Amino acid sequence: MLSQRARDLHFSSIVVDCHADSIERVVDKGEDIGQATGKGHLDLPRMREGNLVAEFFACFVHPDYIPERRCLRRVVDMADAVKQLCARYPQEIEPARTAADVRRIADAGKRAAILCIEGGHAIENSLAVLRTYHELGVRYMTLTWNNNNDWADGSMDPPRHHGLSEFGKAVVREMNRLGMLVDVSHVSEETFWDAVKTSTKPVIASHSCAWELCQHPRNLKDEQLKAVAEMGGVVCVTFAPGFVSPVFNEARVELEEHFRWQQQYLEADLIGQPEKLALAKKELQARQEEQIHREMPAVALTEVVDHIAHVARVAGVDHVGLGSDYDGTLVVPQGLEDCSKLPAITEGLLRRGFSDGDVRKVLGENVLRLMAEAIGQ
Repeated sequence: MLSQRARDLHFSSIVVDCHADSIERVVDKGEDIGQATGKGHLDLPRMREGNLVAEFFACFVHPDYIPERRCLRRVVDMADAVKQLCARYPQEIEPARTAADVRRIADAGKRAAILCIEGGHAIENSLAVLRTYHELGVRYMTLTWNNNNDWADGSMDPPRHHGLSEFGKAVVREMNRLGMLVDVSHVSEETFWDAVKTSTKPVIASHSCAWELCQHPRNLKDEQLKAVAEMGGVVCVTFAPGFVSPVFNEARVELEEHFRWQQQYLEADLIGQPEKLALAKKELQARQEEQIHREMPAVALTEVVDHIAHVARVAGVDHVGLGSDYDGTLVVPQGLEDCSKLPAITEGLLRRGFSDGDVRKVLGENVLRLMAEAIGQ
């Protein structure tokens, strides 16, 4: 039950979510998220219902796009989908590039759409492409996704560069110069420290949780949380259950191992039959997703608040925000089923003893401050 205090506070705040993959639903499934879809985790009616004022829409480029050099086209398609959404619903949502844009759009009672890129391989090893993305309006980029790229190591691959290559450091410096936030979510620990040492501006972790509460390779250890804070950066806590709950994470690892073995059997049985193998893999993935929905342990909203409180305690309340990963995760915590439920975060923080001012910081003011410092006006 939402208290009146939480309601008043939440709906008078600028709520910023630093990561959602919702634009994939537009590009790949033809959904119109300007309307109530009844699907996924986010659309404009639910953004309004949850007072989600500003969303960083992720242009996620899966590594499968790398061999065919289709990364740039993928980013352009997704960026265009965000811009077309804004053009189709100009009274509801506008593109934003700066904190000042977000505040102006919020004052007009509209939603703000900010572009970002998930996966540094999307620049195809070109600073010219990086600069072009900035011109499109991209305002942060994760240096890697889970995979290594040609200049940085990701969190889920064996080390290749042991951090950033010299070109990787040049990417960070160019992002600093352009006014594009350096995002350290998804990177390996060695890449994290290289990025922190190289960047002259505060960095962001757009969707990560605390390692001390859930030992997932994507999460940040206390030393990393402190390093982000010392730079003036922000760690945006994600709702993805695998990063939130150690119980869920353990079950996820077991399930993924089970399906990994099944895929290996398929690959052995269907050698030389690529079409049958592709179909079999698709069916296997569908079964895995169904099992995740049906059998994985539930994760509670309070566990997300645990991570926010931990980051606030270790890094300081000026250095924590929200990075839901809505539509980038198959399941979400109970109580955070979609973006309309965001007021529950405000209620949860108040119950933990956060002041009204500190709640406003977590909901969006910290990220707006970071944008003003690192992106500029």
